[in-house]
Amino acid sequence: MTQRLVLHVGDCKTGSTILQTMLGNGDCRPERLRLFTPGNGVHGALARSLGDRKSLYPARWKGAARRLAEAEWDVAVLSSELFEFIAPQAVAEALRTHLPQYWDRTTVVAYIRPHMGRALSQFAENVKLGHEIGDFPDFVARFEQIGRLKYAKRLARWRDAFGDRLVVRPFLRDRLEQGDVRHDFLSLILHGDSYTLADSGQDDNASLPLADLALMRMIQQRFHANPDIPDDNRVTFGKQFGRLLRDLPSPRPADKLRLPRAVYDRLYDDCRADAERMDAEWFGGPCFLPELEAARDTVTDSDQSLAAEDHFDPETLRLVTAWAELIQRQMRDEPKQFGPRLRG
Repeated sequence: MTQRLVLHVGDCKTGSTILQTMLGNGDCRPERLRLFTPGNGVHGALARSLGDRKSLYPARWKGAARRLAEAEWDVAVLSSELFEFIAPQAVAEALRTHLPQYWDRTTVVAYIRPHMGRALSQFAENVKLGHEIGDFPDFVARFEQIGRLKYAKRLARWRDAFGDRLVVRPFLRDRLEQGDVRHDFLSLILHGDSYTLADSGQDDNASLPLADLALMRMIQQRFHANPDIPDDNRVTFGKQFGRLLRDLPSPRPADKLRLPRAVYDRLYDDCRADAERMDAEWFGGPCFLPELEAARDTVTDSDQSLAAEDHFDPETLRLVTAWAELIQRQMRDEPKQFGPRLRG
Protein backbone atom coordinates (compact mmCIF):
# COMPACT_ATOMS: atom_id res chain seq x y z
CA MET A 1 0.00 0.00 0.00
CA THR A 2 1.26 3.49 -0.85
CA GLN A 3 2.38 5.45 2.19
CA ARG A 4 0.77 8.85 2.79
CA LEU A 5 2.22 11.60 4.97
CA VAL A 6 -0.02 14.13 6.75
CA LEU A 7 1.38 17.43 7.99
CA HIS A 8 -0.97 18.98 10.54
CA VAL A 9 -0.09 22.68 10.82
CA GLY A 10 -2.54 24.03 13.41
CA ASP A 11 -3.79 26.68 13.80
CA CYS A 12 -3.24 27.45 17.45
CA LYS A 13 -6.38 27.08 19.59
CA THR A 14 -8.08 24.63 17.21
CA GLY A 15 -7.81 21.37 19.12
CA SER A 16 -4.18 20.61 18.30
CA THR A 17 -3.50 19.33 21.81
CA ILE A 18 -6.44 16.94 21.57
CA LEU A 19 -5.22 15.58 18.23
CA GLN A 20 -1.65 15.21 19.44
CA THR A 21 -2.76 13.42 22.60
CA MET A 22 -4.86 11.04 20.53
CA LEU A 23 -1.97 10.31 18.17
CA GLY A 24 0.71 10.07 20.85
CA ASN A 25 -1.36 7.71 23.00
CA GLY A 26 -2.34 5.51 20.08
CA ASP A 27 -6.03 6.04 20.81
CA CYS A 28 -7.09 5.50 17.19
CA ARG A 29 -7.06 1.94 15.80
CA PRO A 30 -7.87 1.87 12.09
CA GLU A 31 -9.39 -1.34 10.79
CA ARG A 32 -7.05 -1.77 7.81
CA LEU A 33 -4.53 1.07 7.73
CA ARG A 34 -1.49 1.39 9.98
CA LEU A 35 -1.48 4.85 11.57
CA PHE A 36 1.83 6.17 12.92
CA THR A 37 3.23 9.30 14.52
CA PRO A 38 6.82 9.68 15.71
CA GLY A 39 7.30 10.10 19.46
CA ASN A 40 4.51 11.63 21.51
CA GLY A 41 2.66 13.21 18.60
CA VAL A 42 4.01 16.72 19.25
CA HIS A 43 6.52 17.92 16.67
CA GLY A 44 7.04 21.55 17.59
CA ALA A 45 10.80 21.21 17.18
CA LEU A 46 10.32 20.68 13.44
CA ALA A 47 8.52 24.00 13.17
CA ARG A 48 10.84 25.86 15.53
CA SER A 49 13.89 24.62 13.61
CA LEU A 50 12.62 26.76 10.74
CA GLY A 51 11.83 29.71 12.99
CA ASP A 52 13.15 30.78 16.38
CA ARG A 53 15.36 27.70 16.98
CA LYS A 54 17.34 27.40 13.77
CA SER A 55 20.07 25.52 15.64
CA LEU A 56 17.70 22.52 15.62
CA TYR A 57 17.85 22.37 11.82
CA PRO A 58 18.47 20.01 10.10
CA ALA A 59 18.89 17.51 12.96
CA ARG A 60 15.19 17.39 13.91
CA TRP A 61 14.08 16.85 10.33
CA LYS A 62 16.67 14.13 9.84
CA GLY A 63 15.47 12.51 13.04
CA ALA A 64 11.87 12.53 11.83
CA ALA A 65 12.96 11.04 8.50
CA ARG A 66 14.82 8.27 10.31
CA ARG A 67 11.87 7.37 12.51
CA LEU A 68 9.52 7.31 9.55
CA ALA A 69 11.93 5.06 7.63
CA GLU A 70 12.25 2.64 10.56
CA ALA A 71 8.52 2.25 11.22
CA GLU A 72 5.86 0.32 9.35
CA TRP A 73 2.90 2.48 8.42
CA ASP A 74 0.39 3.45 5.79
CA VAL A 75 -0.51 6.91 7.12
CA ALA A 76 1.93 8.96 9.22
CA VAL A 77 1.23 12.28 10.90
CA LEU A 78 3.60 15.10 11.82
CA SER A 79 1.81 17.71 13.92
CA SER A 80 2.52 21.13 15.34
CA GLU A 81 0.38 24.23 15.60
CA LEU A 82 3.64 26.22 15.58
CA PHE A 83 3.80 25.76 11.80
CA GLU A 84 1.28 28.60 11.76
CA PHE A 85 4.19 30.97 12.38
CA ILE A 86 6.56 29.49 9.78
CA ALA A 87 6.89 30.51 6.15
CA PRO A 88 5.15 27.81 4.08
CA GLN A 89 7.89 27.81 1.45
CA ALA A 90 10.44 26.98 4.18
CA VAL A 91 8.26 24.05 5.29
CA ALA A 92 7.95 22.82 1.71
CA GLU A 93 11.71 23.05 1.20
CA ALA A 94 12.40 21.08 4.39
CA LEU A 95 9.99 18.37 3.25
CA ARG A 96 11.53 18.19 -0.21
CA THR A 97 15.02 18.04 1.28
CA HIS A 98 14.53 15.54 4.10
CA LEU A 99 11.39 13.62 3.14
CA PRO A 100 11.47 13.74 -0.67
CA GLN A 101 9.98 10.26 -1.10
CA TYR A 102 6.74 11.48 0.48
CA TRP A 103 6.49 14.86 -1.24
CA ASP A 104 3.96 13.78 -3.84
CA ARG A 105 1.93 11.96 -1.16
CA THR A 106 1.81 14.69 1.48
CA THR A 107 -1.41 16.33 2.64
CA VAL A 108 -1.30 19.52 4.70
CA VAL A 109 -4.23 19.99 7.09
CA ALA A 110 -5.08 23.30 8.77
CA TYR A 111 -7.97 24.06 11.11
CA ILE A 112 -8.97 27.70 11.40
CA ARG A 113 -10.96 29.23 14.25
CA PRO A 114 -13.40 32.11 13.64
CA HIS A 115 -11.89 35.52 14.25
CA MET A 116 -13.52 36.55 17.53
CA GLY A 117 -13.03 33.19 19.20
CA ARG A 118 -9.41 33.11 18.11
CA ALA A 119 -8.68 36.53 19.61
CA LEU A 120 -10.24 35.60 22.96
CA SER A 121 -8.71 32.14 23.22
CA GLN A 122 -5.27 33.27 22.07
CA PHE A 123 -5.14 36.02 24.68
CA ALA A 124 -6.07 33.57 27.42
CA GLU A 125 -3.46 31.10 26.18
CA ASN A 126 -0.75 33.75 25.96
CA VAL A 127 -1.46 34.90 29.51
CA LYS A 128 -1.28 31.32 30.76
CA LEU A 129 2.05 30.69 29.05
CA GLY A 130 3.59 33.98 30.11
CA HIS A 131 3.70 35.46 26.60
CA GLU A 132 1.26 38.22 27.52
CA ILE A 133 1.01 40.09 30.81
CA GLY A 134 -0.96 43.14 29.68
CA ASP A 135 -4.62 43.82 28.98
CA PHE A 136 -6.89 42.30 26.35
CA PRO A 137 -7.47 45.45 24.22
CA ASP A 138 -3.72 46.06 23.95
CA PHE A 139 -3.16 42.44 22.95
CA VAL A 140 -5.85 42.62 20.27
CA ALA A 141 -4.29 45.75 18.80
CA ARG A 142 -0.92 44.00 18.46
CA PHE A 143 -2.55 40.78 17.22
CA GLU A 144 -4.27 42.74 14.45
CA GLN A 145 -1.15 44.69 13.61
CA ILE A 146 0.93 41.59 12.92
CA GLY A 147 -1.84 40.14 10.76
CA ARG A 148 -2.67 36.98 12.72
CA LEU A 149 -6.35 37.36 11.87
CA LYS A 150 -5.75 37.81 8.13
CA TYR A 151 -6.38 34.14 7.49
CA ALA A 152 -6.99 34.23 3.74
CA LYS A 153 -3.73 36.03 3.00
CA ARG A 154 -1.74 33.54 5.08
CA LEU A 155 -3.51 30.52 3.61
CA ALA A 156 -2.81 31.80 0.12
CA ARG A 157 0.90 31.42 0.87
CA TRP A 158 0.32 27.83 2.01
CA ARG A 159 -1.63 27.16 -1.18
CA ASP A 160 1.22 28.60 -3.25
CA ALA A 161 3.62 26.19 -1.55
CA PHE A 162 1.44 23.05 -1.50
CA GLY A 163 -1.30 23.56 -4.09
CA ASP A 164 -4.37 21.38 -3.79
CA ARG A 165 -2.68 19.23 -1.15
CA LEU A 166 -3.70 21.88 1.39
CA VAL A 167 -6.95 21.08 3.21
CA VAL A 168 -8.55 23.85 5.29
CA ARG A 169 -11.29 23.09 7.82
CA PRO A 170 -13.32 25.51 9.97
CA PHE A 171 -12.94 24.86 13.67
CA LEU A 172 -16.64 24.96 14.44
CA ARG A 173 -18.43 22.18 16.26
CA ASP A 174 -21.35 22.03 13.84
CA ARG A 175 -18.93 21.78 10.91
CA LEU A 176 -16.80 18.99 12.40
CA GLU A 177 -17.45 15.32 11.84
CA GLN A 178 -19.52 14.15 14.84
CA GLY A 179 -18.85 17.57 16.37
CA ASP A 180 -15.37 16.38 17.35
CA VAL A 181 -12.04 17.49 15.86
CA ARG A 182 -10.61 13.99 16.35
CA HIS A 183 -13.26 12.34 14.21
CA ASP A 184 -13.01 15.16 11.69
CA PHE A 185 -9.25 14.76 11.36
CA LEU A 186 -9.48 10.98 11.13
CA SER A 187 -12.15 11.15 8.45
CA LEU A 188 -9.76 13.30 6.41
CA ILE A 189 -6.61 11.26 6.75
CA LEU A 190 -7.95 7.68 6.79
CA HIS A 191 -9.93 8.04 3.56
CA GLY A 192 -12.96 6.17 4.83
CA ASP A 193 -11.21 3.37 6.71
CA SER A 194 -13.19 2.32 9.77
CA TYR A 195 -11.57 2.82 13.17
CA THR A 196 -12.11 2.58 16.88
CA LEU A 197 -11.27 5.55 19.09
CA ALA A 198 -10.41 5.16 22.75
CA ASP A 199 -10.38 8.03 25.24
CA SER A 200 -7.21 7.82 27.28
CA GLY A 201 -7.80 11.20 28.88
CA GLN A 202 -7.90 14.03 26.39
CA ASP A 203 -6.30 17.35 27.28
CA ASP A 204 -8.66 19.85 25.69
CA ASN A 205 -6.48 22.84 26.68
CA ALA A 206 -9.61 24.86 27.41
CA SER A 207 -9.19 28.53 28.33
CA LEU A 208 -9.08 29.39 32.01
CA PRO A 209 -12.03 31.17 33.62
CA LEU A 210 -11.62 34.86 34.37
CA ALA A 211 -10.53 34.61 38.03
CA ASP A 212 -7.97 31.88 37.29
CA LEU A 213 -6.69 33.92 34.36
CA ALA A 214 -6.22 36.93 36.63
CA LEU A 215 -4.29 34.82 39.12
CA MET A 216 -2.12 33.33 36.38
CA ARG A 217 -1.37 36.79 35.01
CA MET A 218 -0.29 38.02 38.44
CA ILE A 219 2.10 35.08 38.83
CA GLN A 220 3.50 35.37 35.31
CA GLN A 221 4.04 39.10 35.86
CA ARG A 222 6.30 38.23 38.78
CA PHE A 223 8.20 35.73 36.65
CA HIS A 224 8.60 38.30 33.87
CA ALA A 225 10.23 40.67 36.31
CA ASN A 226 13.01 38.11 36.92
CA PRO A 227 15.47 38.15 34.00
CA ASP A 228 17.06 34.89 35.20
CA ILE A 229 13.98 32.82 34.35
CA PRO A 230 14.13 31.27 30.85
CA ASP A 231 11.09 31.82 28.66
CA ASP A 232 10.62 28.08 28.21
CA ASN A 233 10.26 27.66 31.97
CA ARG A 234 7.43 30.20 32.10
CA VAL A 235 5.70 28.27 29.33
CA THR A 236 6.14 24.95 31.12
CA PHE A 237 4.86 26.43 34.37
CA GLY A 238 1.81 27.89 32.64
CA LYS A 239 0.91 24.59 30.98
CA GLN A 240 1.24 22.56 34.16
CA PHE A 241 -0.38 25.05 36.54
CA GLY A 242 -3.16 25.64 34.01
CA ARG A 243 -3.93 21.91 33.95
CA LEU A 244 -4.07 21.82 37.74
CA LEU A 245 -6.47 24.77 37.83
CA ARG A 246 -8.65 23.09 35.21
CA ASP A 247 -8.71 19.78 37.10
CA LEU A 248 -9.51 21.52 40.40
CA PRO A 249 -12.41 23.76 39.38
CA SER A 250 -13.53 26.58 41.61
CA PRO A 251 -16.63 25.91 43.75
CA ARG A 252 -17.96 29.36 42.83
CA PRO A 253 -19.53 30.25 39.46
CA ALA A 254 -16.80 30.78 36.88
CA ASP A 255 -17.05 33.81 34.61
CA LYS A 256 -15.43 33.57 31.20
CA LEU A 257 -13.45 36.30 29.47
CA ARG A 258 -15.75 38.07 27.02
CA LEU A 259 -15.32 40.58 24.22
CA PRO A 260 -15.70 44.23 25.25
CA ARG A 261 -18.04 45.96 22.82
CA ALA A 262 -15.39 48.44 21.67
CA VAL A 263 -12.98 45.59 20.89
CA TYR A 264 -15.69 43.70 19.01
CA ASP A 265 -16.51 46.74 16.89
CA ARG A 266 -12.87 47.23 15.96
CA LEU A 267 -12.35 43.55 15.17
CA TYR A 268 -15.53 43.40 13.12
CA ASP A 269 -14.38 46.23 10.90
CA ASP A 270 -10.93 44.70 10.55
CA CYS A 271 -12.02 41.10 9.94
CA ARG A 272 -15.19 41.35 7.84
CA ALA A 273 -13.41 41.32 4.47
CA ASP A 274 -11.26 38.37 5.54
CA ALA A 275 -14.32 36.44 6.72
CA GLU A 276 -16.01 37.02 3.36
CA ARG A 277 -12.89 35.87 1.54
CA MET A 278 -12.56 32.74 3.69
CA ASP A 279 -16.17 31.81 2.99
CA ALA A 280 -15.68 32.29 -0.75
CA GLU A 281 -12.28 30.64 -1.13
CA TRP A 282 -12.29 27.83 1.43
CA PHE A 283 -15.74 27.03 2.78
CA GLY A 284 -17.98 27.21 -0.26
CA GLY A 285 -20.55 29.47 1.36
CA PRO A 286 -21.46 31.33 4.56
CA CYS A 287 -19.40 30.21 7.53
CA PHE A 288 -17.03 32.73 9.10
CA LEU A 289 -19.06 35.83 8.26
CA PRO A 290 -22.16 34.53 10.11
CA GLU A 291 -19.90 33.67 13.05
CA LEU A 292 -18.51 37.20 13.01
CA GLU A 293 -22.04 38.59 13.06
CA ALA A 294 -23.23 36.20 15.78
CA ALA A 295 -20.36 37.14 18.09
CA ARG A 296 -22.07 40.51 18.56
CA ASP A 297 -24.53 38.79 20.90
CA THR A 298 -21.71 37.68 23.23
CA VAL A 299 -20.09 41.06 23.91
CA THR A 300 -20.07 42.76 27.28
CA ASP A 301 -20.59 46.41 28.11
CA SER A 302 -19.16 46.02 31.61
CA ASP A 303 -15.50 45.99 32.54
CA GLN A 304 -13.94 42.60 33.26
CA SER A 305 -10.97 43.09 35.51
CA LEU A 306 -7.82 41.00 35.15
CA ALA A 307 -6.42 42.38 38.39
CA ALA A 308 -6.02 39.50 40.83
CA GLU A 309 -7.05 41.69 43.77
CA ASP A 310 -10.49 42.08 42.21
CA HIS A 311 -11.05 38.32 42.44
CA PHE A 312 -9.17 37.16 45.54
CA ASP A 313 -8.88 38.38 49.10
CA PRO A 314 -5.58 39.78 50.43
CA GLU A 315 -4.74 36.69 52.47
CA THR A 316 -5.10 34.39 49.45
CA LEU A 317 -2.90 36.70 47.40
CA ARG A 318 -0.30 36.77 50.16
CA LEU A 319 -0.07 32.99 50.17
CA VAL A 320 0.05 32.77 46.36
CA THR A 321 2.77 35.42 46.24
CA ALA A 322 4.89 33.51 48.74
CA TRP A 323 4.41 30.28 46.78
CA ALA A 324 5.29 32.01 43.50
CA GLU A 325 8.47 33.41 45.08
CA LEU A 326 9.44 29.91 46.19
CA ILE A 327 8.95 28.31 42.79
CA GLN A 328 10.80 31.18 41.11
CA ARG A 329 13.98 29.92 42.74
CA GLN A 330 13.63 26.63 40.89
CA MET A 331 12.74 28.29 37.59
CA ARG A 332 16.26 29.62 37.15
CA ASP A 333 17.33 26.09 36.22
CA GLU A 334 17.89 25.08 32.62
CA PRO A 335 14.62 24.17 30.85
CA LYS A 336 15.81 20.61 30.25
CA GLN A 337 16.03 20.21 34.05
CA PHE A 338 13.03 22.27 35.16
CA GLY A 339 10.54 20.93 32.59
CA PRO A 340 10.75 17.20 33.41
CA ARG A 341 10.80 17.95 37.13
CA LEU A 342 7.61 20.01 36.96
CA ARG A 343 5.83 17.56 34.67
CA GLY A 344 6.65 14.72 37.07
